[in-house]
Amino acid sequence: MPNYLPGSVPKNSRYMIFVDGENLAIRYKNVAKGKDEPHVKHLEDVYVWSQYLNRHNHVNCTLVRSYYYTCAKGDHDRIEAIKDQLIDCGITDPRVFKKSTNNRSKRVDITLATEMLSHAHNNNFEVVVLVAGDEDYVPLIQEVKRSGKQVALWFFEDGLSHHLKRESDLFMDIKFYLCNEEQKIRPYL
Repeated sequence: MPNYLPGSVPKNSRYMIFVDGENLAIRYKNVAKGKDEPHVKHLEDVYVWSQYLNRHNHVNCTLVRSYYYTCAKGDHDRIEAIKDQLIDCGITDPRVFKKSTNNRSKRVDITLATEMLSHAHNNNFEVVVLVAGDEDYVPLIQEVKRSGKQVALWFFEDGLSHHLKRESDLFMDIKFYLCNEEQKIRPYL
């Protein structure tokens, strides 16, 4: 099983998860090729998550919050329904923006970066998990590390920015949790 947090996490640390959900969902579609495991909750091009990614039981660390950033087409009721679905997946703070075009939303990236930097500045965590694969996040990781925080990167190895992986303190291929059967995951929890 892959390590999901850096090994040097001090006791009584706090961590937060920030997910570029739009990017993750698009990448998942290419990796999973239409085969969803029963434990994986997936709405095409909007979100993908598994209960096994809600890691609350690290020996040295407590999960404070999990943020999921995505966008979707639809009216207010559909956007609110997607937020509820993400909460049902174990995400504490879903951010679902209304999508007006077929292009990826820059609002996802900008809001994720702004909120992560704000939490780092306010010392709300010692370790942060970034679930993303774009090289655009390299300056964000560098700035969070300059503030004395550790950064774990979770994403699919295939298609991941090499520079982004190199800048993180730990990389975990999220494919283990999103593309394996439950019986292969459970022994490692």
